[in-house]
Amino acid sequence: MNNWLFLDCLMEITESSFANLIVAFSLLSCFTLLFSSPLRNLLLSRNWKIKNIKIIELVFRWTPAILFSILFIRYLVAHIFLNSSHVHVAYHLNAESEFFYRLLSLFAGYDGASIMLMCVILITHLILHKVIKVRNIDMVDRWFSLLWIICLTGILPEQTFEMLIDGDFVPVSEKLLVESANKGILASLIFGLILGFGPHAMELMPSDKFSKYILFSLGVFGMLSILIGPLETLVPLAKNTWNAELFSELEIVRLGTIVTILMLFSFVPNIIYYSNKIDASIPAGKNRSMSLAISIFIGFCIIILSSLILLYPNWSLVSIFYELLYELFPILLFALIFSLLPIIGLDDRSRPELHGWRYGLFVGIILSCINSALISLSLLNGWIIALFLSLTIPMIVESSIMLNKKIKITNIITSIIAILLFMILMIFFSDLRIILPLMGICCLILIEINNVELSKLNKLMKS
Repeated sequence: MNNWLFLDCLMEITESSFANLIVAFSLLSCFTLLFSSPLRNLLLSRNWKIKNIKIIELVFRWTPAILFSILFIRYLVAHIFLNSSHVHVAYHLNAESEFFYRLLSLFAGYDGASIMLMCVILITHLILHKVIKVRNIDMVDRWFSLLWIICLTGILPEQTFEMLIDGDFVPVSEKLLVESANKGILASLIFGLILGFGPHAMELMPSDKFSKYILFSLGVFGMLSILIGPLETLVPLAKNTWNAELFSELEIVRLGTIVTILMLFSFVPNIIYYSNKIDASIPAGKNRSMSLAISIFIGFCIIILSSLILLYPNWSLVSIFYELLYELFPILLFALIFSLLPIIGLDDRSRPELHGWRYGLFVGIILSCINSALISLSLLNGWIIALFLSLTIPMIVESSIMLNKKIKITNIITSIIAILLFMILMIFFSDLRIILPLMGICCLILIEINNVELSKLNKLMKS
C-alpha cells in the first residue's frame, strides 16, 4: 500500500530533524540503561545517596517512553488535525476525511503499523513492569533497551516522519485505507504483545508454578505468529516465499530483524528457564570443559551449514563465507566476554561458560539485526538448534552422580531428533517461513520432554 504515487519533479520531501533528534536521544538513553548496574556501582563507590541514585535510575528508565510519547503525540496530532505537511497524512487523508478515518490512518501502511507496534510494545512493557515479579529488574531493563534500539534502528521506517515541502499526494481510497488499517491493528497487537512481554519473560521467576506454561505458550504463539501472522503488513516482502532468491532484496534486512526479535523474545525465554532449572537441579560434573567445546563446535557448524544449504548455489561460497565471517564474529566475541564473567566474580552459576556461549548467541544475533546483514535470517535455523544442543550436550557428556542413564538417553534421543529434523526440513523445504516455526515448536516440545525427565529426578531426590 505504501508504493507512493507522486511526481518527483513536482514534489520535495525531507526528513524531520525533530524526529531524528528524538530518536538520537532515545538511543542514548537506551545505551545508558544497558550499563545501569556498573553506573550504579560507580555512584555508590563515590558515596552517592541511594535515594538520589534511584531517582537517576527512574529518569533513565522512563526517558525512552517519554521521548517516544512526544514523537507519537506529534504523529497523532498531525493525523487528527489533518496536517498535510506530514507525508503519511497527505498520502492517506484529504481535507474532508472523517474523524474515524483519521484514527484508522494511524495504523495504515507498513510505516503506520510499525509505529503503532512500538506503541503496543511500550504500553505492554510499562504495564508489566508494575505487575510481573522478575528475578532481576536490571536485566529486564537491558533486554528492553536492546529491543527498543532494534525497533528504532531496524523496524521503524525512515519515511514515517518525513515532511512534505512542496507538492500534493492523491490520497488512497477509503476502502484501501480501512483494509490497510485493519491489518495494521492486527499486526501491531499480535507482535506488540509478544515483544512487550518478551523482556519480562526472559527474567520470569522460575519458582512460579505457572512460569513453565506461560513461557511454553509464549514460544508456541511466537512461532505461529511467524508462520501465519500478518508479517506482510510490517514488511511487504514477507508475502513472498522466503527462499534464497529473497536474499537479493534489501527489504530482507528489515524482515530478518522482525523475525529475529520475535524468535529471540518468544523462544529464548524457554531456553533461559530450562538452563536455570538444569543448573539448580544438577551441579556441573566432570568433563564440563569438553561439553562446552563440543557445544560451541557443533553449534557453529550447524549455523554455517544452515546458511550454506539455504543460499548455495544462488550465492557463491566466497560471498557466503564472507558474510558469515562478518556475522559470526559478534557471536564469538560476546561468547568470550560472557564466558569470562565468572573469572571476575560476576557469574556464580553451575555452568557459567556455557551460559556465556548462549548469551553470545543471544546478543550476537541482535547485533546481526543492528548491522543490517543480508543473511541474518538464514542463520536462524542453525541458531535454534545450537541453542537446543547447548542444553542437551552437557547432560550427555558430563559425568555426575545426579546424571542417571535415563536422563542421558533421553537427551541423546532428543538431540538426534532435533538434528534429523533440521536436516529434513532444510533439504525438503525451501520456505523459511515454514521451516523456522516448525523447528522452533518441535524444539520447544523436545525441551519439555527433557524437562519432564528432569522433574522426575527432582522428585526422586526429594523423596
